[in-house]
Amino acid sequence: MSDDEARQLPVQLDGATLAWFGSSTWLTDAGPIDILRELRDRRGGEVAFGSLRARSVDQDIDGVLVHIAGLDDVIAAKEHAGRAKDREALPELHALRDSSTSDD
Repeated sequence: MSDDEARQLPVQLDGATLAWFGSSTWLTDAGPIDILRELRDRRGGEVAFGSLRARSVDQDIDGVLVHIAGLDDVIAAKEHAGRAKDREALPELHALRDSSTSDD
């Protein structure tokens, strides 16, 4: 399917649609974005939304406030998942975390 064909699909991005999809990856002009219904810790336990929210980073994206999971939570979830693509992402995520903590 071409980008033009995908843009013409009757997809309404709202809370109901995102809830129906659960966890999903959406391709955008800026690259892929993961929309997650839940996040797991290193042991595989579900992390409560309140805990994630307390550690999240707020980002204004074209006037929409988006709560982005904290880097430590993303790293823990990828370590738990253990898929090849998650393991491949870990060195860069660790480097980002290490550079952000050294700036403090």
